[in-house]
Amino acid sequence: MNEAPEGSRDDFPARESEKPAAPADRPRLTKAFWLVWWASTLSTLGDGIRYVAFPLVATTLTKDPQAVSIVFAAGYLPWPLFGLVGGAVADRVDRRRLMWTVDAARGVFVAGFAVLIQFADPHVAALASLSFVLGVAETFFDNAASALVPMVAEKSVLERANAWLFSAQTVMSTLVGAPLGAALFAWSPSSPFTADALTFVIAALLVFALRGRYTVRTGPATTTIRRDIVTGLRWLARHRLLRTMCTLVMVSNAALAAAEAVLVLYTLKILGMNGFGYGLLLAVLAVFGVLGSALAEQLRRATGIRTVLVGSTLIQACAYTSAGVTSNLPAALCAFALVGFGGGVWNVAAVSLRQASVPPELLGRVTSSYRTVGLLAMPVGAGLGGTLATHYGLQAPYLVGGTLLMVTTLLCLPGLRAKESAAPAG
Repeated sequence: MNEAPEGSRDDFPARESEKPAAPADRPRLTKAFWLVWWASTLSTLGDGIRYVAFPLVATTLTKDPQAVSIVFAAGYLPWPLFGLVGGAVADRVDRRRLMWTVDAARGVFVAGFAVLIQFADPHVAALASLSFVLGVAETFFDNAASALVPMVAEKSVLERANAWLFSAQTVMSTLVGAPLGAALFAWSPSSPFTADALTFVIAALLVFALRGRYTVRTGPATTTIRRDIVTGLRWLARHRLLRTMCTLVMVSNAALAAAEAVLVLYTLKILGMNGFGYGLLLAVLAVFGVLGSALAEQLRRATGIRTVLVGSTLIQACAYTSAGVTSNLPAALCAFALVGFGGGVWNVAAVSLRQASVPPELLGRVTSSYRTVGLLAMPVGAGLGGTLATHYGLQAPYLVGGTLLMVTTLLCLPGLRAKESAAPAG
């Protein structure tokens, strides 16, 4: 199948004119978007702090590895259980109100746990319960937030808006939040949760400050939640381009989870590094993820959306494979830099395309369907990575993940060339 003719190769929805606009005429991000951006940035900072604090607190409460793992499992469970419900709710209510309400509730729960850990020795079950509750809240907040972005940013600047969001989330969660969480825990076990609660409250106030209504329903709901969920899943299944992208996200997430599951051992035994090397690889992933996010819009304008989608996944596939055949630290750093860069480009391009393609009244449900399917691949990939490493060596997860992603990308080429930018007929 041939690509679109030169001059119309970039079939991104709401395509701009062939003639670039003058800098003065370039659409700007609105004040409403920046309120959402600040709220997301602060909330992500709290997530990074809490992500480090959870395992540190868990190890002070119990030395049982199984009990500690339950804390992590409790945080992953909500998406398969409530992800689709969260998307349906986001399409029924005012998304702004849903977001600030959820963030305010999260602030209260985390603040309560901070008080508990300050004055008592909670059972590890309390930590697992908090992890689960926050995960449930996240399914509602994230679906509403993703559906809100196209309501505060025009289609022509969606990529720029998402680049700002993804870059800030990566920096605040990995490069700022994680070390800050460790430092706060060293000062006081309750302080990371106090800081996290504060970020939730401030984020809630910022979203609350948005003016106007952000709902796509003009009257009372006439369908059930279950029917709404089915509608979202069916729409995604019938949309060839987004269905193909969802398949790639599934495989890419599985490959990433397989790689990260053995990354510590890969750093120690294959690269011959210590804990510093592990942190260095994670930092490289984050920094180049930010760079990929920042350049995604320019790459899409220069080459077209389909080239960007295919190129970003093939870059990651080659990088995983390279990591699977080297024991050299500089080569491994280059490989992980490419994984981060390709992931950053994909995230901005794919999310922007999805937001521009899906009708506003369906965006919450389609987003939740897309994300739930993609996230289900994470535990599968992690388990597969552990099994491959046990039986075939620590480099096997990288070789298998890279090869599988490359083959899947090539098989998905016809679907990525689909000319769909709206709901399919039928």
